[in-house]
Amino acid sequence: MIVLNGGSSSGKSGIARCLQTVLPYPWLALGTDTMVDAMPASLQASESGIAFGPDGGVSVGPRFRELEDAWTEGVAAMARAGARIIVDEVFLSGA
Repeated sequence: MIVLNGGSSSGKSGIARCLQTVLPYPWLALGTDTMVDAMPASLQASESGIAFGPDGGVSVGPRFRELEDAWTEGVAAMARAGARIIVDEVFLSGA
């Protein structure tokens, strides 16, 4: 597994695509944007889900954390099953 961590619009997705091109085996690129896009619209701009402030700040609520935990377990399960994964991530709290 390769983890790319950085702020929004820092080039992580582009790096992931480049890695997919040059690495010798197929790699899946998954990231926070993929998870947020898969969330119900009602959680994409709410206190219980994820909200983006005008200053670029991000706040996450308990429903987001529940889905994030499940997402992380799912990505880890794919890696354990043998998938090569590039994770395009924005760590929203401590490690």
